[in-house]
Amino acid sequence: MGGFTSIVPMAASVLQTGQRIAANQTNAQSRIEQTEAARQAELAEITAREREDATNREEELRRRQATARARQGASGLMAGGSGSASAVLAGYEKAARQDADQSADAAARNRNRINQQAAWREKSLLRSSQDDTVARLNAWFSKRDGWG
Repeated sequence: MGGFTSIVPMAASVLQTGQRIAANQTNAQSRIEQTEAARQAELAEITAREREDATNREEELRRRQATARARQGASGLMAGGSGSASAVLAGYEKAARQDADQSADAAARNRNRINQQAAWREKSLLRSSQDDTVARLNAWFSKRDGWG
């Protein structure tokens, strides 16, 4: 009976250590899921902002072109098929495209930054969880073997 009683505290200790490890891993997974949700929200915000900016740019381009056409029509530039009127309108379109390209580049940089930060956080949380698991197991074995 003496052998059985010496194994009970060890089994309880193993169970307790295992529960702590499982709880820590669950906590880390929960934090990873929260990080992923935050990343998805930030990316959705960027996409929504991009759509709004594109709509605003299109409306601004239409407004500027209409204003230019009205001015040119009032001054008689459009009647003669003048190249300068077309050049002005083409310039507005080119400026709008450049603005859209710059905005898309900035959004891509933001997305990359968000994704990189999320990946780093996830790796960090996983590494922390693994380190904690190893530390708990080492402590348990040290205690069992009488080293600690």
